[in-house]
Amino acid sequence: MSILQNAINSIQVGVEDYQSKDPRRHASAVRNISAGILLLYKEKLCRLSPDEDPHLLIMKDIRPAVNENGKLCFKSFAEKSGKVKTVDVSDIQKLFSSLNVKTDWDKFNKMNRLRNDIEHFYSKEEPDAIREIISECFLLIRDFLISELGEEPVQIIGAECWNELLEVSEIYEKELAACKLSRSKVDWQFSTVYRSLDHLRCKECPSELVKVADNEGTYPDINLVCCSCGHEFIFSDVVVQCVHDELFADAYEAMTQGGEYPWDDCDECGLPTFVVEESACMHCCNKIEYERCLECKEPVGEYGAYEGLCDRCAYIHDMMNKD
Repeated sequence: MSILQNAINSIQVGVEDYQSKDPRRHASAVRNISAGILLLYKEKLCRLSPDEDPHLLIMKDIRPAVNENGKLCFKSFAEKSGKVKTVDVSDIQKLFSSLNVKTDWDKFNKMNRLRNDIEHFYSKEEPDAIREIISECFLLIRDFLISELGEEPVQIIGAECWNELLEVSEIYEKELAACKLSRSKVDWQFSTVYRSLDHLRCKECPSELVKVADNEGTYPDINLVCCSCGHEFIFSDVVVQCVHDELFADAYEAMTQGGEYPWDDCDECGLPTFVVEESACMHCCNKIEYERCLECKEPVGEYGAYEGLCDRCAYIHDMMNKD
């Protein structure tokens, strides 16, 4: 059986699991559909492999070798046990990058993270969390089949299976759009916080279907309710996680390449929510008088400014006055 057929079978079985009334099969649905996507990725690598070795690029251990004609080539080397290992997610990401194969890894990583949460951290499979994963899977499958494999999704997967994926995705996206609309009507005070709402999730379940319960709360104590499990909470309970998720890439860059860290502990409330770029705390709204140095235009930092100057420019100013 071909890798492509295995991928189709996994996706179809996953949809059947999802349609089952037995909630125990929902986690199985996620596993099968996720496995189907990885098999689609491997199918692409097989199509890019040389004709004489069509499975070369999915082999775990590929090394340079010399063929019978004395020319350099690449061959896969199985372990002595005879058990062949194929590429994992990390390997596929590297291969796709070097081979210019496009897929939405952000969506895949989000889907994978949710799958792990459901299987390992939650005692019951939240139905909306399952639908969220299937919605992400639908988008990945559709885009990859069309753009990279040149296949028509409904023809290759089958109309019944494809329409089920489509229906789940459309319903979920409508509910998510309604939640985002309710959040757009609130004054979130800071642009960083507004952007961080893409990372907003329920405290009790992994669902992103979180809406504003009413417009009476004052930031950051905005009343929220999860449309999946019904849990009610306030934004101040999750502001740290949201802000850190939004600024994670900047924090990682600062740690690995140097530069200014995007957040710090706030002197007023003590939480790690003072965002340097905004010169303010995203939790208690404590804001310094000068956002940027009047001389070098860099953020003055949490510790304020000396007559509108950052610490460095203030020091230079003092030295010049002493002279």
